[in-house]
Amino acid sequence: MPFVLPKILPPRSRIADASSTPSTVDAVDFYAEPEAISAAAVVIATVASPGPSPTLAEEPWRGEPLLAGVVRRLTGFDAVVVVVRTEAHAELVEEIRDATVIVDPEWEEGAAAPLRVGLDWLTHSTNVRAAFVVNLNTPDIEAAAMHELVAAHATAGTPVTVPKYRYVRGGPVLLDRDIWPHFLGAEGDLDLEAILLAHPQWVTEVRIDWAPPRHITSADDLREIAR
Repeated sequence: MPFVLPKILPPRSRIADASSTPSTVDAVDFYAEPEAISAAAVVIATVASPGPSPTLAEEPWRGEPLLAGVVRRLTGFDAVVVVVRTEAHAELVEEIRDATVIVDPEWEEGAAAPLRVGLDWLTHSTNVRAAFVVNLNTPDIEAAAMHELVAAHATAGTPVTVPKYRYVRGGPVLLDRDIWPHFLGAEGDLDLEAILLAHPQWVTEVRIDWAPPRHITSADDLREIAR
């Protein structure tokens, strides 16, 4: 795999060009003040759209591009890394402060490439304890659910924490820093859910008592969320 030196660009968003059975715990009491851990988010914005735009990042959502709407929901985390295909896509979030945007020239390789790039940046540039993997095909994520996952992860004893919405496992997935090296070496069309199902001993499930966020798989789904 060729290595591409990063290139840092100056807009508000920092833009870089980087050529056993799972345990289950009840949802954490948000007011119990568990021991805090630092957490980041890696937003995978390279996925193709089932609609008219080349990528989901560009599709309209609540009056703005879908990518911008998702990133705005994440600005309270210790770090937010957005991995995109091109610098034009990076401009979709240039007005959002505290987001680092990485242009991944190897995005066509498959899902492993943007995750690898995002985790690599967090490894070398931050000390956060864990990172969410945020996919644009489930944009309607709830901050409350993510806070519950962070709180549960602090005492879970496993390297991965996932939400279970009314008996259905969903996202975003929270990966502990200790397991990032496993994904830094991944290549091709990585299926994160399949990997976690194959390694149930890695996973703690946190019950979330509401329906899972809508998963975008069709143009009809896009029309629904754009309303």
